[in-house]
Amino acid sequence: MRTDRVPYADIRAYLEIHETVIVPIGATECYGPHLATGTELRICEAYATEIGERAGIAVVPVVPFNYSHMFLDYPGTCSVEMATLEAYVLDVCDGLAAQGFRRFFFVNVHNGSLGPLEGVCRTLRRRHGSMGALIDVFSVMRDVGGVAFETKSAPTAHAAEMVTSVALHLCPELVFMDRAKPPLISPPPSPKVKALSGNKIAFGGSHFINFANMADDSPMGLRDDPLPATAAKGERIWENAVAYGAEAVGIYATMTPPTGVPA
Repeated sequence: MRTDRVPYADIRAYLEIHETVIVPIGATECYGPHLATGTELRICEAYATEIGERAGIAVVPVVPFNYSHMFLDYPGTCSVEMATLEAYVLDVCDGLAAQGFRRFFFVNVHNGSLGPLEGVCRTLRRRHGSMGALIDVFSVMRDVGGVAFETKSAPTAHAAEMVTSVALHLCPELVFMDRAKPPLISPPPSPKVKALSGNKIAFGGSHFINFANMADDSPMGLRDDPLPATAAKGERIWENAVAYGAEAVGIYATMTPPTGVPA
């Protein structure tokens, strides 16, 4: 049930039986030369809506902006500070908790919101005794997508084969395959290291994080070749990921609440 598509009486009736709500946190940012800046936003909203429908769980409207400062070199990227995102989402969820929602299931598509959403969940628990959880859409797609990718370097990375395939299936009007091309990746910042994926710098058996912008190592705004993407791959990835998400939120809705009592 999308809460913005029904009268409040329907939501009140839902709260007499349920206490779980799905909160999608989207992003509006560069997604390579071939995908619209609203691609992540559309995927996030559709994913939350569909898993909610399958599991019978309420879904609130998507938050459209995120902490996307690493993409601000690309026109059209919309970004807010982490503190702003946390405060905004907390205000919304605080009001929902006051209405009776006690289990918050965040659908996330962007690493920049992980810290703020953890902060929201922990504050809601202190204030309301609420539970908070998060599912990362693209991690689920990587884990259970069930397709063999043609690109071998980073097919599941930003704007690469996996997400482009999903977009071709879900929102083809946001895909401009005539502009798709392999990325131009900048050389590693030191001859002693290997850049694994953007900020992750590897050497000597482990790695450290370098807070670089997307344009520093990928001027075109993508991590790997999107050309092998197909709508057929995207459909399979989508169906498998949605099935997983619906089951996950169903499990979450019936989990035993934590007691938080120290030994």
